[in-house]
Amino acid sequence: MNIGHCSVTVAELWGLYHGLKLAWEHGIKWLVVEIASLCVTELVRMPVDTDNEYTSLLQPIEEVIQRNWNNIIINDVYREADFTADYLANYALSLPLGVHHPANPPPGVTPLLYHDLYGVAYPRSVLF
Repeated sequence: MNIGHCSVTVAELWGLYHGLKLAWEHGIKWLVVEIASLCVTELVRMPVDTDNEYTSLLQPIEEVIQRNWNNIIINDVYREADFTADYLANYALSLPLGVHHPANPPPGVTPLLYHDLYGVAYPRSVLF
């Protein structure tokens, strides 16, 4: 999805919204969402009646979350642990504006999906 220029938080919220909708439309009822943004995870867990600059995006996200899922879990993960999402975010910059639903993974993402599947670990750089 290429939504143009916006903050990282807005981009993550749009991605969450469209990802949840896509999962629902494909009949997925058990879902674990991993977001590389603690800020977004906390925003989604807040009551939506809290008025902030993201409320217009949080309301439709909450509506999708409240559907009759069997189980839905939303967690935050370290950005370094989510190479697939990072790859897809950079890949989306090469696409025209709008939401895209490719039939197959874009070139280069398949090895990253296998790394996720098999739990390949990468060290996290921490500077002191």
